[in-house]
Amino acid sequence: MEEPQWDDMDYPIRSDKDLFFPKRWRKTVDWNIILKQVERTRQASRMIDISIYPSTLFFTALDLLEANLYMIDDMFYYLTGMRMIGTKPRSEKVKLKLGFWNMDCYKVLKQIGEELHQTRDSLTECLKHESIWDVSLKLLEKSPLYHLSIGDSPIELRLTTVEDCANIYACEHYEVDEIDIEALANQMDHILELIGHYSYFFFCIYGDPFEFPQLLALFSKSERAQKEYIEPWRKDFGGTRDSLIAKMEKDPKLGPWVNRYDHLPKDRNVFYQLFYDEKTYTGPNDEETCYNTDTWLSILTVAAVLQEYDEQKNKPVLNAENLVEKLSLYFKDEETTERFLRKIEGMSNRDVIIRVKQFYDAGLCFEKSKFLWKILYDANLYKAKFSNWNAQMNKL
Repeated sequence: MEEPQWDDMDYPIRSDKDLFFPKRWRKTVDWNIILKQVERTRQASRMIDISIYPSTLFFTALDLLEANLYMIDDMFYYLTGMRMIGTKPRSEKVKLKLGFWNMDCYKVLKQIGEELHQTRDSLTECLKHESIWDVSLKLLEKSPLYHLSIGDSPIELRLTTVEDCANIYACEHYEVDEIDIEALANQMDHILELIGHYSYFFFCIYGDPFEFPQLLALFSKSERAQKEYIEPWRKDFGGTRDSLIAKMEKDPKLGPWVNRYDHLPKDRNVFYQLFYDEKTYTGPNDEETCYNTDTWLSILTVAAVLQEYDEQKNKPVLNAENLVEKLSLYFKDEETTERFLRKIEGMSNRDVIIRVKQFYDAGLCFEKSKFLWKILYDANLYKAKFSNWNAQMNKL
């Protein structure tokens, strides 16, 4: 099979970028395409009927079910650029490629899981019966956990209806000479393993979130997050922390989360603390809010703004003489350095960038990289992270 010919607009290519890269913002997979295939797979599983065992009809139906399961993985690969088969559902790779933004699709992802469970039930229901019990025993030897769904003793098949007799008569035309019990048990085991792996995989896409510190770090270094979500609050960094919190509480998006987040023990899982009953952990109390990226963008904004404020207030203050001495390494002389400092006093981050560029173009400044940013950042003269500095420099 040839590889798909993806371009920059397709999800498999977009999702190779950072989680909060502009082209990834709110982009999700069209999971309804997968849902349709899963529905076809469930319908195929209904053809596996114990009343037609053993016959070539039964074995053909089993092969058809397995083929449909492989189609799910092929379609998944085409849509995401990732295989489910051979990939750990809770891996970092899955989270970075499919996590966060696809939370908004949790309803269809849950439906996919439910359809897969029904597919599994069709097969395990057959395995409970006496006529196939020799295969069931082989399967239970390989995977004892199936005792929970198959049971410890078979259901006796009793012919009580005309339909039962008609099935037996019709299946005589599709008799098999010999049944390879070992091979059949292996195939059943493989099919059930695929279904279990898939259903857990789809759950993990929305139900196994990033560790919050990692998600916050990815958000904070994002150019768009810096510009649209964090930068607007930097003008309020001059006051107290309480005054900053009070102002954020008045924001309709941030208000519901400011105090809730600020009072959480940060050494415990933020996701569970905000949305789960800590006694049961059976699921979010409010799925609609929990699996919503707008909710998490608000929480991340609160966390990023407070984190940056706290970092700013805890920085060592450089005295003027020490600052001039440090900066003079990157400017023509001390007089030029002092002039530069007078010009940027009280300026916004963007205006500081413009001044640096002006001095650089005039041959008065010899450095625009991280070394200069670090001195200005430590002195609270440039308040954004280096990713913001670098992005702004590249724009000018």
